[in-house]
Amino acid sequence: MSAAIFLAVVSVKVTNPIHGAYFTARQTSTPFAHLAVQHNVLHWTATGLSYVLSAVGLFILFQLFFESGYDTRPLSVLSVLIGFPAVLDIVAQFTPLLINIIYAPIGVAVFAVGVLFIFERRFLAVQRASFGDDLSIYLDERGRIGDHSAAVGEVLPELDRSNGDRLSEAVPSVVEALDSDDQILETEQSGERRYYFVSTSTTMLGDAGAQVIQLSDVTRTERQRRQLAEREAELDEQNELFRAVIDASFAFVFRIDEEGRFTFVSPSVEAFLAYSPAELDGQPFSVTLPNEATVERAWDDIESMLNGNPNTVRDFPLETKAGSTVFTDVRGVPIYRGSVPADERTPDDVVGIQLMVRDATERREREGLISVINRVLRHNMRNKMGIITGYAEMLEGRLSGDDAEKATQIRDTADQLPDLTESAQRIEENRDLSPELEPVTLEPLLEDTVSELRMEYPEASITIDVPDTAVANTHERLETALWEVLENAAKHGGDPSVVEIDVTVTETRVAIAVSDNGSGIPEIERNALQSNVETKLVHGEGLGLWLVHWIVTSLDGELETTLGAAGTTVTIRLLKAS
Repeated sequence: MSAAIFLAVVSVKVTNPIHGAYFTARQTSTPFAHLAVQHNVLHWTATGLSYVLSAVGLFILFQLFFESGYDTRPLSVLSVLIGFPAVLDIVAQFTPLLINIIYAPIGVAVFAVGVLFIFERRFLAVQRASFGDDLSIYLDERGRIGDHSAAVGEVLPELDRSNGDRLSEAVPSVVEALDSDDQILETEQSGERRYYFVSTSTTMLGDAGAQVIQLSDVTRTERQRRQLAEREAELDEQNELFRAVIDASFAFVFRIDEEGRFTFVSPSVEAFLAYSPAELDGQPFSVTLPNEATVERAWDDIESMLNGNPNTVRDFPLETKAGSTVFTDVRGVPIYRGSVPADERTPDDVVGIQLMVRDATERREREGLISVINRVLRHNMRNKMGIITGYAEMLEGRLSGDDAEKATQIRDTADQLPDLTESAQRIEENRDLSPELEPVTLEPLLEDTVSELRMEYPEASITIDVPDTAVANTHERLETALWEVLENAAKHGGDPSVVEIDVTVTETRVAIAVSDNGSGIPEIERNALQSNVETKLVHGEGLGLWLVHWIVTSLDGELETTLGAAGTTVTIRLLKAS
């Protein structure tokens, strides 16, 4: 359209000698001799169209000035000069004092010179600001601030009155951002942390150029990136913590899927089984088992865990890469889909199991040694004590007076020694200090124990008060501890023995109090129980109460002995089942 109008105007001017509708010329001597041009209809039509188009252009230009937010008064003056020569054109039509020529090009020339050579930087700034809320700083050839957009002034208030200053002096934070790896400028506005990406470019207008520092608001993206970076750092820290826990607590950790294939193996497996994690990844777990019987045993335990049940297996055999067998303790837990909330998980949500393996070699050797020592001790103790008891009974029949009493004391003491071996055997049977606790109703457990006690000590008076709501988080080994306490009360009570069992339930605990009417537990025995240490100065005469203390503390319970005027009370406090 613009080209068509241009060509039409040119053709009218070129053909003017034929039609004379654009202008005519005549000789005149006022105010001096010259060729006067008379503009006709087509001239005024083309001129009117030009001024209309110029007015539209100036309107758009002034709109840009207004939206830019700059001090554009110098540019406004230049814009006015475009229209001023039109006044001369009109005046020349009515007075011979002005030559009737076209004065408009003079205004256009003044505007062009001013824009290109005087206010070119400001014109570039207005041009850039026309694209919206531009965040820009404009530098001259010497790197000094020539101008900046109004929007960037709100982000960096220190840019106020900074024209002519070096960028590094006015806003050093922008220079630091440009020199950084991520080129991110961090600012605070109205108490809110915001982030901008800082870039630089050059804008040209003819031979004039301006270096432009551009800020792009990337607050949302940068916040997400930093959150992800913080989360990644947290995960790295957690992974390192888990690695340290695994290395400190287990020989290695591995994970298997529902098909029984390895999906993860910790690096420490190589020091234990000589396999690298890469060699086991994707392999069936059976490659580390010595025989088919062990595989069948393992699958029984795995199926239980896939049904949502954690499991602990002691003395489980594994085969090394070289073919030798090692024994381990294995703790396994089910792995659920992460998208399922913990309180909604079912066995159908199990996607695999994680197994933590600990080397059981030293424990097996230690327990084997203890077992042999106990067995030999019990065997030899029975044989030797049988001989001592036989000779003591023979001396009792032959001696009289003090000598007979001494023989009787020898026999009684010899009869007590086998009790030590029996207590040692029970300690060995209960050597695991970390059993799996489960809810146990105490009423039937105590009733069975009391029934057995009455058969053993028919002359003792035994009463029991236990509510049917007494349910403790405990283990079957509690029965051994209860028997030791009750037997001690019946054996060493008054004549006859009176034993009272009273069970009370609180919000968090279940207390089993066993009282007797005896002379009380010797102080040396109570001191040994309180200190839980056997030394040259603190030791007991038997192992029964040590066994009670061992069992109760292994059940996360508490043991207390109270000596009163009427006898002794031993209280066992256990966790109440939720």
